[in-house]
Amino acid sequence: MGNIAIYATKGFEYLLILGFLAVFTTFYLYFTSTRFEPVRAGIRRGFNSMVEWFQIPDDVHFHQGHTWMQRDRDDPRAVRVGLDDFAQKMVGNINLVSTAKVGEQIKQGEQAWNLWIGNKSVSMLAPVSGEIVEVNKACQTNGAILNDDPFGAGWIYKIIPENITKESKNLLSGSLAKKWMETVVDKLRVQMSPEMDVVYQDGGVPMPGMARNIDKDNWESLVADFFLTRNQ
Repeated sequence: MGNIAIYATKGFEYLLILGFLAVFTTFYLYFTSTRFEPVRAGIRRGFNSMVEWFQIPDDVHFHQGHTWMQRDRDDPRAVRVGLDDFAQKMVGNINLVSTAKVGEQIKQGEQAWNLWIGNKSVSMLAPVSGEIVEVNKACQTNGAILNDDPFGAGWIYKIIPENITKESKNLLSGSLAKKWMETVVDKLRVQMSPEMDVVYQDGGVPMPGMARNIDKDNWESLVADFFLTRNQ
């Protein structure tokens, strides 16, 4: 009788193993089916769009003052513009965004909006020229949107561009944008100071708001070097 009990127990264990394998195989086939390809593709794009610790989405065109332009999905005539991931991580928590008004014109390479970080400010340059047709009012008082989603909900303006074909030649996208960001990261390493909350030396990643503790003179130098403007 003892042997029969042992065989029965072993048989039950084998059934459990076979049942687990059947369930695993079913889930594997289900989750590797074509219906999940968009999700997997999105994950791959997310990893591929990173340069060090900064996002560089492939469908975004970058101005070297750390602003961007992207075709508006809802209006084929329009583009959206904003600040990039490097900018928001550099300045940290944004208190206020000072913007122009609907109907006003902005010019590529000229001041388009200001970011306020405590008592410091950054003037940011327009990536393209055009007429402002919509201002993202949520960003004017809730800077956290810019920090959380700079390429999505954190857009600043929707504009009708003057000559997007011509001005796009002055912007960077794809592999060129990634190469540019690599040079920016190298420059950041060179210009690091004890006042900047960075942890490169420990093999870690830069802290959000890494520049928030630097003094006024160094702040002005940082703004000029990375954002190509002067603070107000």
